[in-house]
Amino acid sequence: MSLFLVFLGTLLSVVCGAFFYCQALVAGFDRKRWTVAGIIFGPLIWPMFVMKKRMRLNSLFGFEQLIFRA
Repeated sequence: MSLFLVFLGTLLSVVCGAFFYCQALVAGFDRKRWTVAGIIFGPLIWPMFVMKKRMRLNSLFGFEQLIFRA
């Protein structure tokens, strides 16, 4: 049973790392940093990623601009 949990945790880490790699590639962030963060912290890093993306959009366009998402 414990071997299964170790395998499941490792699989979750790899999947989260791949997910954050793809998301960082789309957002234009540093891929290595977000991949390592995804592997170490797993899905707990998602709110931080979204906040970083929002802060970057606000710094590029300002707070008064309306941004439409497709």
